[in-house]
Amino acid sequence: MTRACATQVQQHAAPTWGQVPIPVVYAASEQEAPPGAWVIAILDDPDQADALGWHTEEQGDLIYGRVFAAPVLDNGGAVLSGALTVSGVLSHEVLETLVDPHVNLWADNGNGDAYALEIGDPVESDSYEIVVHGTGPVGVSNFVTPHWFDPRAGKDQKFDWLGKVTAPFRMTKGGYVVVTREGKIQQHFGETYPEWRRAMKHADTSRSARRTTT
Repeated sequence: MTRACATQVQQHAAPTWGQVPIPVVYAASEQEAPPGAWVIAILDDPDQADALGWHTEEQGDLIYGRVFAAPVLDNGGAVLSGALTVSGVLSHEVLETLVDPHVNLWADNGNGDAYALEIGDPVESDSYEIVVHGTGPVGVSNFVTPHWFDPRAGKDQKFDWLGKVTAPFRMTKGGYVVVTREGKIQQHFGETYPEWRRAMKHADTSRSARRTTT
């Protein structure tokens, strides 16, 4: 999973977002992580009902995240391969930490709404595979490009890595977005967004809750 996420960041996400790739490395425990690292821990059970994963920032520029395996496996998912995987959830959190580590960026759509800069959420149910030498295909999360957040982007632009979205601020059927208007935060879901996953969006650790308090 770590190697797949490292390849995705280095070859896909960082170049797409015009960023210098950050190293994605494995540590057996949080104590073994390099000083100052953004630690995203993979745990068995969620700290909130049905949560798959989240990342946040605390005082002192402490950036970290959590990924939970049990809800994925309990709802028909797998570890590495398939439509819903633990590796895909990890990829999702790695990508969003890369682009918005401080959980405070928004994009104005030009009509009074601002969208949270969550690059995995609008295409959350979509994934693709990266072949890892010695392991095989590993599922990672689809993600949107900077053009997705640009209300003036032309139709000829690429709005997500897999090319499923055709216009800015649109989501796929299994996507999700956090929007604020006049200080009020709302959540919108695609028409096939799984019901069992909606509960995590209303948990205390959800993106909307953390953005409300930042």
